[in-house]
Order: sequence, then structure tokens, then C-alpha cells
Amino acid sequence: MKNSESTFLEPEAAEAFLRRMGVAGPDSDFHCLQQQMTQAMAGPQDCRTVPPYRWEDAIIEELIRPGDSVLDLGCGNGELLARLAAQHPLSCQGVEQDSQAVLQCLRLGIPVFQGDLQHVLATCAERSYSFAILERTLQTLPRPVETLREMLRVADSAVVSFPNFAHWSVRLSFSLGGRMPVTGSLPYNWYDTPNIHLCSITDFLDWVGSEGLAVRAAWVLVQQEVLPFAAQEHNITAEEALFVLERPPR
Repeated sequence: MKNSESTFLEPEAAEAFLRRMGVAGPDSDFHCLQQQMTQAMAGPQDCRTVPPYRWEDAIIEELIRPGDSVLDLGCGNGELLARLAAQHPLSCQGVEQDSQAVLQCLRLGIPVFQGDLQHVLATCAERSYSFAILERTLQTLPRPVETLREMLRVADSAVVSFPNFAHWSVRLSFSLGGRMPVTGSLPYNWYDTPNIHLCSITDFLDWVGSEGLAVRAAWVLVQQEVLPFAAQEHNITAEEALFVLERPPR
């Protein structure tokens, strides 16, 4: 057995390991990532101490039950999956594009694919997960409807959150300021925003109805307070929304 001073892999071995774990792409500098990879191999961190960083996370943690399988699309550093895995016996899988975030997932012991989430979804079998999660990413996707349909193909339930483009502050920016809105939920300028398919809650529900989907549950964020969704008022007062969608039984 080699001593601790000899635990670093040769660059070629490090590159092969990272590619097997999903860290792949022409922009990845495998030599620079070698030390971080070795730290990831040292073992998972204590997931129970990772704090929630999104209001949706606490709701999702309540939805998941022992034995569930969870696919987190755009999982970031893997904190949500790490907490879920610490709370319940379950199977989980992350999908993330950023190499540094992928390495952090590995440090937490979270299995992760690096790549485009729509491409990963296409490789998944039908109903292979209990939940597919998409937090605050829908509006950044080039084909959001295709992604939502794929989520409901591969999972029993789709958990989706997004900023509400009909919030009163957005309307005010347009009507009085004549400018693209910059808010807490939409913090980017028009020239550097990743958001390319913004929608209101009403827009989203119109699509849900056109697809014949069922809303299992829904919540909104109103002035930093999480509330059950009420259709008559929250299209204007809610900054963000979270929906749990399902296909009705055939």
C-alpha cells in the first residue's frame, strides 16, 4: 500500500478517471484538476451539515421518501442530493455542466454526469426515477418544453421552479421605466442574462393544461415568504414558483 505522499495519480490516469466520472470536454484542464480530483477520491464529506441555499430545497426534502430515486438536472455542487441521501436511503443522480461543480459533487459522494441535461435525459429509460428536479433552470434552456416532457417520461413526478415574469416589479420596470427588469429573481442585465425563455405563472399553467398534466402541489415565494399557490393572486405577487407535475394515470 502506498503512503499518503504517493496518492496523486499520474496526469494520464487522472484524466481517464475524470472522463469516466463524466468530467469531459475540450475546455477541461485535467492537469490543473488533478489535485482536486484526488481530494474528491478521499471520501465524501458529512452531507448532514450542508445548509439549504434555495427556498425550494426545504420543500423538496419533504417530498422525497425512503426508497425514492431522484434525478437532479443542473445539480450544481450537489448539496441538495447530499442532504437527501443523508436523510433517507435512496438512489440519486446529478447532471451538471460545470467542471468545478462536478468535482464538488464527487467530494460529497454524489454520482454525477457532466453534460447537457437534455442529452442526458434522452439516454434515460422511461419511469426510471421517482422525481426529476429542475430548479431555476427552465428559463435558460433552448428547448424548455422538450425538457419538461422528457422529465415526465423518465420520472413519475417533475419538480420545476422558475422566476415569475409577471411579478409586479417586472411589470413596473416595463410600464414606467421602459427597461428590461432587473430584480432579485432576475438579477441579470439584458446583455448578459442566461434567461432566454421567461414565462409567467399563468403562461406555465396554460402549457400544463394543454399537455393534460396534473399539478400535484405548488408553492410560491412572496416577499421572502413561502406560501401554497393561489392562482387568483400569485401571478402578480409571487417572485418565484415551484410546481410538482405528474401525468394522469392512463
